[in-house]
Amino acid sequence: MDGHRPDDFILLDVRQEGEYEEFHLPGARLVPLVDLPDRLEDIPDDRPVIIYCAAGGRSMAAASLLEGQGFSEVINMVGGVMAWQGHGAFGPMELGMVAFVGTETPGQIIFKAYAMENSLQEFYVLRADLAETKERIELFMELAGYEDRHKDVLFELYGKRVDSVPDRDNFELMALESVKNLSEGGINISAFLEEHGEAFDGDLGVLQFAAMVEAQALDFYLRCAARAVNSETEAVLQLLAREEKAHLRLLGRHMDRLGE
Repeated sequence: MDGHRPDDFILLDVRQEGEYEEFHLPGARLVPLVDLPDRLEDIPDDRPVIIYCAAGGRSMAAASLLEGQGFSEVINMVGGVMAWQGHGAFGPMELGMVAFVGTETPGQIIFKAYAMENSLQEFYVLRADLAETKERIELFMELAGYEDRHKDVLFELYGKRVDSVPDRDNFELMALESVKNLSEGGINISAFLEEHGEAFDGDLGVLQFAAMVEAQALDFYLRCAARAVNSETEAVLQLLAREEKAHLRLLGRHMDRLGE
């Protein structure tokens, strides 16, 4: 998975819906094993299919079923989510999908993505303002910088796809108007932290929260890409997904250093 782009393969979760909502790999499609025989047409057969479950048993049965139905390259993730060492997302299939319906133009998608990136950046800047040590200030401002660079990418991407490009200030106003009260992945950061803030205390807690939100954003963009109605829209969403994957790796390195 690390060696390929997210759209190079199909990631299939064959657990039950409740298990999926509690935790799943970003971008995974949910087709429970019990429903798989009746939903084979929902799974593209033009790419490798990576299948996982909780520990590897159900996914092994699913892999055998797909192979028997003519799928040419099927991979069983041995150990399942119990052995998974990467980041995960949570929530039902509809989580965060209200902002994207799959029929938007690439320009509209970029607007919405920019607004969501801006929301997370503002969160990091606020944490820097509240920080009591130089180390914490530098940490949060570095995280804010990741989002700023992503916003630069989005602005540049927008300029390649429209004939008349507004200046940066007007572009930002237009983008922020397109999505209100949403952050990356459809999460309302303020509301979420008000309810669960005690679980993300301290520097490591903030990084864990950031990784959770970035994983949601990755999951979000991949699901949107799967529902896109044209190739250009899908390409934009896949690019955004790859950016989120890079952000997750950076956060992982920060968490490793704090853990040490």
